[in-house]
Amino acid sequence: MKILCYGENSEWIKYSRIIIDKLGGYPYCVTPSRELAEESSKYFEETYFFNGGVYEPSKYCRAILEVAGRIFPDVSLFPSTIKGRTIAGLYAGARDESIITDIVDVDHEDSVLKLKRLVYGGSCIATIKSTLPATLCITPGTQKPPETSRKGSIEELRISLENRITVSLNPRVGGGPPLEKSDLVVAAGRGFKNREDLEMVRELVSLTVNSAWSVTRPLAAEYGWADNWIGISGVTVNPRIYLAVGVSGQPLHMVGARNSKIIIAINKDPNAPISQEADYFIVGDLYKILPKLIEKIKTTKTSST
Repeated sequence: MKILCYGENSEWIKYSRIIIDKLGGYPYCVTPSRELAEESSKYFEETYFFNGGVYEPSKYCRAILEVAGRIFPDVSLFPSTIKGRTIAGLYAGARDESIITDIVDVDHEDSVLKLKRLVYGGSCIATIKSTLPATLCITPGTQKPPETSRKGSIEELRISLENRITVSLNPRVGGGPPLEKSDLVVAAGRGFKNREDLEMVRELVSLTVNSAWSVTRPLAAEYGWADNWIGISGVTVNPRIYLAVGVSGQPLHMVGARNSKIIIAINKDPNAPISQEADYFIVGDLYKILPKLIEKIKTTKTSST
């Protein structure tokens, strides 16, 4: 079995090796930069890279298809992220093969894949089968990648990747370190009345170590208050502490946070769905609780210095 992986970032590259080992295939990787190719060579026998530059899905897809046309993969792996699913859709369409997203586990028997994927907003897991070839979008998990000492080959793709579409780049404004690597993640929900009120969340994060913040999907996708969100269609996190402020806790959101070690929720509704998910549930007005929490942290930091 030949497996082709799109190496979107270093964390996904490492995690994809777990999936490849479970399938028992020969691994190839395509990355949009030489730096990622160097990282990929530690986990893949053969890596190809191209100068991605400004992200443009059709351009990235053409590069991956170039490698696929050389090796004829049985399985093609993409991360189940916004960009990953976009490129995977173009790729699978060009190859006229099935695409399955939001996969959380894989197995195979002969030439049949046995897959588990999230359904009904992440409240259930469905077990399905797929024939080969197939394009799979995997939800990055929390398993530790295997130790490796390999040094695979690296080859630059020398093909024309001129943009066919005029694109503009609007860099995202970060909320601290990457969400996936933070020990504390603070999530803001619809309990916040105004965009300016998110300053309380930013201040809380600035007072703590290795922390980041984000929002639920409505605040990002509908209101435009942030560049990313936590949930099944956004980012999946697994911090030591997940502080959900004004978050109702709908299944689509909690799929992205259930791997957190400790979940703390602040909500004025004692019957909010997140009350069933939280290890610690504080019933109260976030506009009263959050300022007191911030002040307490400031006082503690001052007294310790």
